[in-house]
Amino acid sequence: MPVNPWTLLLFFFSSSSSSLVLSLSLSVLLFPFPYTALAINHQGQALLSWKQSFNGSLEALSNWDARDATPCNWFGIVCNFNSEVVELELRYVDLFGQVPTNFTSLFTLNKLVLSGANLTGSIPKEIGTLTQLTHLDLSENVLTGEIPSELCSLDRLQQLYLNSNKIKGSIPTEIGNLTSLEWLILYDNQLSGKIPSTIGNLKRLEVIRAGGNKDLEGPLPAAIGNCTNLVMLGLAETSISGFLPPTLGLLKKLQTIAIYTAYLSGQIPPEIGDCTELQNMYLYENSLAGSIPRSLGNLRNLQNLLLWQNNLVGTIPPELGNCNKLLVIDASMNSLTGSIPQSFGNLTSLQELQLSVNQISGEIPSTLGNYQ
Repeated sequence: MPVNPWTLLLFFFSSSSSSLVLSLSLSVLLFPFPYTALAINHQGQALLSWKQSFNGSLEALSNWDARDATPCNWFGIVCNFNSEVVELELRYVDLFGQVPTNFTSLFTLNKLVLSGANLTGSIPKEIGTLTQLTHLDLSENVLTGEIPSELCSLDRLQQLYLNSNKIKGSIPTEIGNLTSLEWLILYDNQLSGKIPSTIGNLKRLEVIRAGGNKDLEGPLPAAIGNCTNLVMLGLAETSISGFLPPTLGLLKKLQTIAIYTAYLSGQIPPEIGDCTELQNMYLYENSLAGSIPRSLGNLRNLQNLLLWQNNLVGTIPPELGNCNKLLVIDASMNSLTGSIPQSFGNLTSLQELQLSVNQISGEIPSTLGNYQ
């Protein structure tokens, strides 16, 4: 027959003079799993405190359970072989709250992604303590305040995404300390001030996109020529002004330059013809003057040449006919003169040629009929 546990307890108590044994026995009988809530390790506890600070529905975090020994099987978490959290990626999860500041237990993180999560407030300087971090993505939130200089101590950081927020202030001069950085994505914020010349310290930089910051001003620093791995240079819809530096010609891997709807002036530097990997040149809606450099004919990979609405003068260089991968040429709304070069008949891939609102004269070359 079943044994009554209270009978066992009374028997046990009668055979012992220790009240301590009675206390322990009662604990076992009445609370058989007293330490369940404390099963999770320190990193899991830190993450659970994050979860408690958010105000969203958090359905995606339903398996963040304190009864687990580690958070390694939780949604958005990746651990290493030592069961240490190395990646935390919550993308397009409606967290609704602020970026947490308690990173002490998460020092092993090398990837932190909190993107499109409806986060507000400022970027916590405490992220600068995550010395193993190689990838930081806080994009597509409603973050305000400035970029904390503490982030610039992350000398292993390779990718930094802060785009599509409401971040103000200038790009910190300490950005030059991020010598491992490859992607710097800052577009569509409210940044102001000049691009610091320390950008030239970023020898591994491949992509910089800081367009859509209408108060980002001043000239493009000549030090940009030190970023010899640069593939993409995007500063469109800013207040970048002044001359394009001749040092752009040092960027042999550059594929796209996009500085349109800005305040550039002066001539297009002929040195840009040394960027032989260039595919896209978007310099429209500026105040560029002078003539179109003949050296652009060296750009045999060029596909899109958009120079419309500037103050360009002179004739269209026939050397452009060497760029036989060109798809679009738009040099409308300038003050170009002369005729359309006969060499344009070599541009058999050309899909669009816009030269309206200029002072072009002469006949349309019959060779333009060579288009496919």
